[in-house]
Amino acid sequence: MGISLMTSAPHISNAPQQVDDSNNRTNHNKRHVIINVDDLGLSPAVNQAVIHLAKNQRISATSYMTGGHLSADELQTLLALPIDIGLHFDLTGIFKSTLTHPLKQLIIKSYLRQIDKKQAQQVINQQLDEFEDTFGHAPVFIDGHQHIHQLPVIRNCLTDILVSRYGQGNIAARVTTPLRYDIKSWIIYLLGGYAWRQLCQQNHIAYNDVFGGVYDFNASIEKLATLWDDWLQHSPKITSTHSTTNHLAHTTLIMCHPALPVGSGNPTITPWEDEIKPARECEYQWLMSDDFAQLCTHHQVALSRWSA
Repeated sequence: MGISLMTSAPHISNAPQQVDDSNNRTNHNKRHVIINVDDLGLSPAVNQAVIHLAKNQRISATSYMTGGHLSADELQTLLALPIDIGLHFDLTGIFKSTLTHPLKQLIIKSYLRQIDKKQAQQVINQQLDEFEDTFGHAPVFIDGHQHIHQLPVIRNCLTDILVSRYGQGNIAARVTTPLRYDIKSWIIYLLGGYAWRQLCQQNHIAYNDVFGGVYDFNASIEKLATLWDDWLQHSPKITSTHSTTNHLAHTTLIMCHPALPVGSGNPTITPWEDEIKPARECEYQWLMSDDFAQLCTHHQVALSRWSA
């Protein structure tokens, strides 16, 4: 049983079937979905979850927090896996800088245009430098911790720097156009989502079509099964060859936040604290389950990547 990734990895039973997207996404009548794990680097539990899920072809991308840590073994393993790695730009979490604030305060400061542009540019370049020093290459894509990449002032500095450093068409970005019409998704989108999408379009930065994975982090296996069923069945299908300069057009991005449970038998997973840790561990169990793989097969999911 399989579902569909853009590289020719060996078949794994009950794993998402991989698909070659190299010819204008000609794999028709499939739902092209990027499943991205946020917060790589936050803890060994998150890092190991990314590795296990990628090895089992349950995810196709992950975004790294430069304030975090990867062991040498984790880094070597990640670089050998068929997943895309991007920058999880962070001003509200573990990266310490003069611009680091709680989310509510950062939102207010950005909308009042009280964020210093030179400081913002410095922090953006610092995080990009640290990403490149860690992985040996530029990020394949960029997103933001708590979606701060789309806030006023920050988004303009970010697009200017991305184009200056990498040129047009050489990096992709998360946009938050809602896949489903729930309140939380619309709040995220209204906090700069449309303006960020326009900036990406104007600067020829490829971006996903719609965005899912938003919920209240009050997780159970049953709730996650219902949520993923809803997200996947409403992800658009590619039914014909679409002429577009954005190779990610009609692609759904679903974020997730799994972590390997403490007591899983992995010696690298030591007790740690995080405000959504129970949800993270539940998400990992769901994504590794046969029920998740079968759901992807049922909805004709082609597990896709940011890279063309």
